[in-house]
Amino acid sequence: MKVLSELLNPVRMKIVQVISEKGTATSKEIAEAVPGVPIASLYRHIKKLFEIGILEVISETPVRGTVEKTYRVRSQPFEAIEEAVASGDRDAHYELFYTFAMSMLMDFSNYIAGPNYDLVNDRVGFRSYPIYMTDEVCDDFLKDFSDLLVKYLGPNAKSEGRLRKFSFALMPGDEKQ
Repeated sequence: MKVLSELLNPVRMKIVQVISEKGTATSKEIAEAVPGVPIASLYRHIKKLFEIGILEVISETPVRGTVEKTYRVRSQPFEAIEEAVASGDRDAHYELFYTFAMSMLMDFSNYIAGPNYDLVNDRVGFRSYPIYMTDEVCDDFLKDFSDLLVKYLGPNAKSEGRLRKFSFALMPGDEKQ
């Protein structure tokens, strides 16, 4: 659970995501992919991920009096998340959801801190829809939703358009409200 608790930090999760997507990355490449994080903080997060065995250094290149390290993901940290989900541990579940929500909040905070943010023109939206469904209908909904996402996550998705993050949570609601 130690690895999971160290990983459940939005910045660290983003670092692992960046390196996982690229295969390998230098600190400079990670910094470019994670804007808004002070460089000293970024280096501390990378160091922590290295210390707990999630990242490994695969090469070191001398660059103007310093050494540039290239990292790759050593273990599969997202397996720890899957294990936490399967564990039945309420505290672990809460920590996972809390990190998810804080990650969204951090993304939104970074977005609105920009000089030209525009909710309408940037097509930003957030809503909550109460939907009554049986378990079977919910399974169908999730399958259809997954199929729709696959259409937009195809091989050309990175090269076209602007990066947009889509996050959602589906859970039972309190019917007394």
